[in-house]
Amino acid sequence: MTQPSARARPQQPSGDQIPARGADVSLLWILAVLLRDRRAIVLFASVGAAISILIALLQWPRYTSTFSFIPQSTLGQGSDGLANLASQFGISVGALRGPSQSPQLYADLLQTREVLSVIASDTVSTGRERVPLSVFLGVAGSDTARVHERTMRVLREKVISSSVATRTTGAVTVRARTESPEVSLQIAERLLEGLNRFNLVTRQSQAREERRFTEERLSAARASLRAAEDALQTFLQSNRQFNAPQLTFQQQRLQREVALQQQVVMALAQQYEDARIREVRDTPVITVLEKPTLPVLPDPRGRLLLLSLGTLGALMLGAAVVLAREGMRRQRGADDGDPSYAMLETEWQRIRRMFGSSRSH
Repeated sequence: MTQPSARARPQQPSGDQIPARGADVSLLWILAVLLRDRRAIVLFASVGAAISILIALLQWPRYTSTFSFIPQSTLGQGSDGLANLASQFGISVGALRGPSQSPQLYADLLQTREVLSVIASDTVSTGRERVPLSVFLGVAGSDTARVHERTMRVLREKVISSSVATRTTGAVTVRARTESPEVSLQIAERLLEGLNRFNLVTRQSQAREERRFTEERLSAARASLRAAEDALQTFLQSNRQFNAPQLTFQQQRLQREVALQQQVVMALAQQYEDARIREVRDTPVITVLEKPTLPVLPDPRGRLLLLSLGTLGALMLGAAVVLAREGMRRQRGADDGDPSYAMLETEWQRIRRMFGSSRSH
């Protein structure tokens, strides 16, 4: 009798080989690969942490000067006379007042050329010397116009920021952030000055146009009042004694026309004087809640957050590299592997040869 052959024992995998069934990838397989190549993953994480620390140390401290304000009502006292007159004729007062200016309008105004152009072409004091703002911000170039445009772009994108408390008080908060506390304060002060100057010029120009319009309407209203008074005077001179109902009614109608024209002239005269006052008024149109101050402490640079994100990103990259390398090794050992693997490996070898040849030269 022949004895049955001994059953072949399965070969135990070595420490560098992780068994897997075909192309199936399980969570245990991923965990085993990560544990086996833990040194490579830790190396990636260490390099990422070192790079994050280096970036955090190379960051220059930045200082922020902040101010906040609330826009005043755009409706002046000069509109009350015309509004009262319009209400007597059944005209909506809101239609005469026009749309109110929202706080967001003032926040957007700080990004306009009218406000930034003066600041971009000015000089600033760094505490040691006085230099052009473009030089301080590192804007270089031979063309003055291009340097000016680039300086305004840097101000919009990196230096000036604003926020509006639309749901609460409507206050506008503006921040100027640079590498010098003195320069941050100067930019914040000039922003506030430019905002007041622009609003003052705009308000005075509106009052000037309103004064011209009211002056024309006042002249026309006075002419109408004069015509109504002349008509009443002519009637009274022609009919010194009258008892007829038709003449009495006509007299009352002429008197009502004179009284109406008198009210119009009085309202327009008050509106005209108010417009003349607002045309030369130089009071601010915003209420400053917090004035710009010199920042003493630098802004938080987020070093801990940068270190955490850098380490975590490098850790995930290391894990991805380890898993990708193990997956390529499995595809290489499989009989019916993916045909695209051969193409990928060929291209990878070609890239390595290119870098090798460039280093040798």
